Amino acid sequence: MRLSRWFALVVGLALLSSLGCSRDPNVKKQKYLESGDRYFEKGKYREAAIQYSNAIQVDPKFANAHYKLAQSYLQVQAWPGAYRELQRTVDLDSNNIMAQLDLGGLLLGGHSYAEARTTIDKILQTNPNNADAHILLARLHASQGDRGAAIDEVQKAITLDPKRPQFYAELASFQSATSADAAVTSLKKALQVDPRFVPAIEALAFVYQGTNRGPEAEQLLKQAIELEPKRLEPREFLARLYYMQNQKADAEQVMIQAKKELTDQGGSYRVLGDYYVSTGDLNKATAEFASLCKEHPKDLKVKESYIELLLTQNKLEEATRLNDQILKESPKDTGALFIRGRILNANGKFNDAINILQTALKNAPENAAGHFQLGFAFSRTGDLGRAEQEWREAGKLAPQMSEAQLALAQVALVKGDRDLLSQTAEQLVKNLPSDPRGYLLRATAELGVQKDGAAEADIRQSIAVAPQSPLGYSALAGLMTRRGKLQEAQTYYEQALDRGPDQFDALNGLVGIFIQQKRDNDALERVRKQIARVPNNDAFYTLLGSLQARSKDFSGAEASLNKATELNQNNQPAFALLAQVEVKQGSVDKALSTAYKSIEANPKKVGAYFLAASLEESAGNWAKAEKLYQQALQVEPNYAPAANNLAYGMLEHGENTDVALSYAQIARQKMPTSSNTADTLAWAYYQKGIYGLAADLLQEALKNSPDNATFHYHLGMIYQKKNDPTQAKLHLERSLKIDPRSSEAPEILKVLKELG
Repeated sequence: MRLSRWFALVVGLALLSSLGCSRDPNVKKQKYLESGDRYFEKGKYREAAIQYSNAIQVDPKFANAHYKLAQSYLQVQAWPGAYRELQRTVDLDSNNIMAQLDLGGLLLGGHSYAEARTTIDKILQTNPNNADAHILLARLHASQGDRGAAIDEVQKAITLDPKRPQFYAELASFQSATSADAAVTSLKKALQVDPRFVPAIEALAFVYQGTNRGPEAEQLLKQAIELEPKRLEPREFLARLYYMQNQKADAEQVMIQAKKELTDQGGSYRVLGDYYVSTGDLNKATAEFASLCKEHPKDLKVKESYIELLLTQNKLEEATRLNDQILKESPKDTGALFIRGRILNANGKFNDAINILQTALKNAPENAAGHFQLGFAFSRTGDLGRAEQEWREAGKLAPQMSEAQLALAQVALVKGDRDLLSQTAEQLVKNLPSDPRGYLLRATAELGVQKDGAAEADIRQSIAVAPQSPLGYSALAGLMTRRGKLQEAQTYYEQALDRGPDQFDALNGLVGIFIQQKRDNDALERVRKQIARVPNNDAFYTLLGSLQARSKDFSGAEASLNKATELNQNNQPAFALLAQVEVKQGSVDKALSTAYKSIEANPKKVGAYFLAASLEESAGNWAKAEKLYQQALQVEPNYAPAANNLAYGMLEHGENTDVALSYAQIARQKMPTSSNTADTLAWAYYQKGIYGLAADLLQEALKNSPDNATFHYHLGMIYQKKNDPTQAKLHLERSLKIDPRSSEAPEILKVLKELG
C-alpha cells in the first residue's frame, strides 16, 4: 500500500512538472521554434512557417521566430509576407545583419531602389567591411544601369573576402555584358577557389555558349550534372544548349532522362511537359500533361497546367469543362479560379474576369499569374492605370514571368518611361537569354538616351540568339535608317521580310525609305509584291491604300482599304483612312456610313466614335457630333482629342461654359504641348472673363503656329476685352490677312470698325 501511494505521488509530481513546463511561454515558444527548424531542414517550408507563426503567437516579440518565418516565406516566394517579417525582425533586433541583408535584397528585387539604398547604407555605416552588403550595393548599381560602379563594389567584396567563389561569379555576371573574356577569367578564379562550385560552372558554360564554344559548354554542364545529379537546372541548361545548336533530339532526350531520374522528387515528373512548353512544342506538351493527369489525378497543379495548354490552343470548351470539374469538387481552389478568370478574358468577358480575379486574389494575393490576368482585363476595359498597377505587382512577385515584363515594356513604350523600359528589358534578357525581344527592348531604351553603340550591340545580339527571327534585322534596318545609311537599311529590311513575310514594321520601314528617296512607284510595287506573297494581311492593304491616296488614286485606295476592313473589322486605322478617302471623293454620306460601321465593329475603341464625331461635326451636325464625342469619353474618359473638340464645340454653340471648361482642362492636361488644346482652354477662359490666363495660353499657341488665323482672332478678341486696342487690331488684322474668307471674318470686321 505504501509503495502504491509513493508511486502515485511520484507520477503526480511528474505530471505537475510537465504541466508547469507546458504553461511556461518561453519553453512553449522554443518548442515551436525547434519544430519549425526540423520542418525547414527537410524542405517543408509551409509546415515550418506554421510552427514559427505559433511561436510568434506565444511571444509576438520573438525576433528569431520572425526571422525564420521570413526565411520560410522566401523559400516559397511569398514576397509580401517575407518583407513584413523581415521588417518586423529588424525593428525588434537591429543587430540582425542577415535580416537587414535579406530585407535589402527583397527591396532590390521589388525595384524599391531608394528603400534598398537606405537599408544598405545602414548596414555599411555599422559594418563597413561587410562583403555581402557591398555585393548588395553592386546589384543596386547594376539595376540602375551603372555597371562600372557595380564592378567596383564586387571587387571591394572580393578584397574583403577572397575565398567566396560566389563573389567572382557575381563579378562575371556584370562583366559579361561588355567583355566575355573578363567574365571567363572571373569564373575560372571562382573555380580555383572551389572547383565544385556549380553556379560558376553553369555560368562559364553559358558564357561559352554565347561565344560559340558549344563543346566546352556541353562538357561543363555534364560536369555540373555529375556534381549535383538530383538538381534539375543543369539538365535544363544542357537541353537548352542542345536545342539552340539544333540538336533537338538530344535536348529532348536530356529531359526524358531528367524525368526518369528525378521522378522521386516532388513534382519532378512534370519536367518533360514543362520542357515542351518552353520550346513551343504544344502538341507534345499537351499529350504529356494529358498523360500526367491520368497518372497523377490528385495533382491539381498538373491538371491546371493541362488546362492552360488547352487555353493556349484556344480549346476553350474542353478547358472550361475540366476547370469546372475542379471548381465543382473544390469551389475555392485558387488555381482553378484564376483559370476561370483567364477563360473569361479569352471570351471577352473582361468585367466578369475582373470580379472573379479580384475575389481569387483576396485569398491568394501572391499569385503573380492572377495579377497578370487582372491587368489584362483592366487593359481591355480601358483602365490602363489599373492594368499597369497589376502588371507591376505581377513583375514584383514573379520577376521571371516574362508575360508581365513584356506587358510592362509596352506600357513603358506608350508612356515614354525609359527607366521602366530598361528595367523590364534587363529582366527579360535574364529570363529569356535566347529570346531576341529583351535585347531589342533594351536597345530601344539605349537609343532613347543616345547610346547608339550599346543599342547596336544589343540588336546584333538579338540576331545572334535568334538568326531566323525577323525582329533583329528590322531593328538594325531602323538604326541604319536613323544613321542615313539607307542602302544598308534596305538590305536589312529585305532580310527581315525574307524571314517574316507578314512583318508590317519591316515593309513599312522599306516603304519609308522609298518615299524618302522619292520612289513612290517603287513603294507601291513593293507593297503589291508582298501582298502577293501574303494575301490576307490587312495591315498591308492599309499601307497600300495610304500610298494610293498619297498618289491621288482614290478609287484604288478605296478598294484597298475596303479589303483591309473586310479582312479585319478591328482595323480602326483602315476605317479612318477609308472615311478620309471617301470625303476626298465628295462622298460625305459614304464616309459617315464607314464611320458608323467602325463603331459597330469596334464598340470599345474610342477612335471609332471620334472618327464619326469629327465627320458629323464637319457636316454641320453638331448635335450628333456632341453625342458621339460624349460616347468617346465614356469609353476613355481622358481621351484628349474628344475632350478638346467637345469643349470647343460647346463654346461655339453657346452651351454650358463651366462644363466646356472642364473638358478643355482635361484636354490640356493630357496634351500639354498642343497648340489646339491651348487655344480651346484660352477660349473657355475668355468666355469666363479670365483674360490674363487666356492671353498667355494663346501667346504660347502662336509660338508653335504663328500663321493660324483662328488663334490670332481669339487673341485679338481677348485684347479687346483687356482694353488694349493696339494689340487687338494687330491680331485681328493678321487673322483677316491669313484667311479673309474665314467664318470669323464678319465678326472681325465688325470689331475692327468698333475699334476705329
